[in-house]
Amino acid sequence: MDTLIFGGLLATLVALYQQRSRTIVLGAWWIVLIATALLLSHHITSSLKLGLSY
Repeated sequence: MDTLIFGGLLATLVALYQQRSRTIVLGAWWIVLIATALLLSHHITSSLKLGLSY
């Protein structure tokens, strides 16, 4: 999932570099921001299961 977020950031950077329309760049940025927030929410609410078993 983290790879998808970094891919989205890269796609947004490429859109900026290619001077795409402002709507496309902002739309991509908001999609990546929402995906990041959802991933963070998932990681915070899931249990880490850090129990040690030898």
